[in-house]
Amino acid sequence: MKLTISLLLLFLSYAALSQNTATGKSYRITSTFSMFPDAERNAHPRIYEGKTYGTEQHYMDSSAYLFIPDYFDKNKPYTYVIWFHGWGNNIDTALAQFSLKQQFYNARLNAIFIFPEGPFNSPDSYGGKFEKPDTFNYFLQDVHSFLIKEKILKEKGIPQIIYAGHSGAYRVISYLLLHASNPCKGIILFDALYGQEEKFAVYLQQHPSTRLLNIYTDTGGTLQNSLDFITDMKAWKWNYIAKEEDDFEITDMKNHRILFLHSRNQHNDVMNYKNNFEKFLKAINL
Repeated sequence: MKLTISLLLLFLSYAALSQNTATGKSYRITSTFSMFPDAERNAHPRIYEGKTYGTEQHYMDSSAYLFIPDYFDKNKPYTYVIWFHGWGNNIDTALAQFSLKQQFYNARLNAIFIFPEGPFNSPDSYGGKFEKPDTFNYFLQDVHSFLIKEKILKEKGIPQIIYAGHSGAYRVISYLLLHASNPCKGIILFDALYGQEEKFAVYLQQHPSTRLLNIYTDTGGTLQNSLDFITDMKAWKWNYIAKEEDDFEITDMKNHRILFLHSRNQHNDVMNYKNNFEKFLKAINL
């Protein structure tokens, strides 16, 4: 009996380890074309609820995290999955809290995960230099050059992009839809539709192959905007589907380019719940 229990515990330990191991290459790079530092925040620090969030502590990090899974094949078409964190977070806290690297790995896309640093531990949705024309394109050139130097990529290739993010990430993503040269394959908003709806709507109208997956909650502050967007899509006769999160199936996006999911979870739970990030990536990639 003791042997059986020991073997069971060993098996469970191995299973847990295998589920939490994303093997590949990780890098932390910097670029002069990152979101920060930025002239706007240098001149006008963020003030929220009476507290000032200064440049030195919150708007000086020009780093980006890159992860290339061990199954990545540079000889096949590939995608950049670009993640942006929300308020009060940074690269390291978001990676840990939301299991982003593991979920990305488990999605098994032939893709590279790129995570630029945003407002560091600040309650701020501002996208810094990425809100200016061309800056993001130069940032991607720096990333691409680095990956070529490391022999991860070949010289030629213009990958499609999947933008994904939580909460305040909506703003920087909306501006990149205006300015980025790379084609956008899909957009994943995790309880993030707080504004800029017109930018999302115009881009989707002008780019009929781009997919949008928006998940929203009752208490996260995105409910009404999401419902209004659904009303507009219905009037525009767009190809969309709206359903409950627990009814989601990866094949939902096989015949619908836009999916709105209503979640009964809390604002910070929509990424990890049933490995949503992993499943949404698979859905966008169908």
